[in-house]
Amino acid sequence: MRANIKPTDALIFYKPDVELHGDGCYVEHRKIRNGKMEAAHPLTVEDFSKLVATVSKYAKEDAGRTALHGIIPKNLLYASSDLTNKRLVWYRPPEKRKLYFTKKTGIPDGEMWVPGMVYFASGGALHVFAFKGHKPRNILYEAPFFNVNKGSVCLGSAKIRKPRQDTYEAWIAYWEEMFWKSEFSHIYGDNPVNGNLAVITKKCIKEGCPFPTEVLKRSKTTLSSLLKSPI
Repeated sequence: MRANIKPTDALIFYKPDVELHGDGCYVEHRKIRNGKMEAAHPLTVEDFSKLVATVSKYAKEDAGRTALHGIIPKNLLYASSDLTNKRLVWYRPPEKRKLYFTKKTGIPDGEMWVPGMVYFASGGALHVFAFKGHKPRNILYEAPFFNVNKGSVCLGSAKIRKPRQDTYEAWIAYWEEMFWKSEFSHIYGDNPVNGNLAVITKKCIKEGCPFPTEVLKRSKTTLSSLLKSPI
């Protein structure tokens, strides 16, 4: 969502009806306060320098922005190439992942078979959900991990360099690393499963068994709502 904006300055350019030799142009500067233009005065060199500096700044930022491009991964469900707010929705089938934990959780780092996951990244935020089966259907479930509340991820300890290229694959890999390489530390909000998350996670890591999907809690967010109106 764009922040509220308001006009602060106005430049008015004057040219004579008949072309004159030389410049023949006059620029008037007016401050705008409470929606009303104040008294005019000629544009000064100082004001002009500030204007040029501001324009140059945004021109450089725009030049560094590119639309998402490249090979479209088969697991990509939604993509927006808005240069100011790249948004992606994708999924991963059940797979084995390495999990990291802080010491206070009492859970050792280790690999675990995790359920299918749907990821939604927008701006600097990440949301994750779980699903049953090998491909996501409309019903989603709360992601059964620490540091996640109603899909919203608390990104903490992972230090991952942002992609140098704006490709779909590079940004998907970046966000997955941000999630899986962060240390899980605490229940963020409500308990995401029906049971003791720490006990279930320890057992899955120790025994190498898949995470029991029967303990997953159904999310209020559905896949169709996520694709139609991303969070």
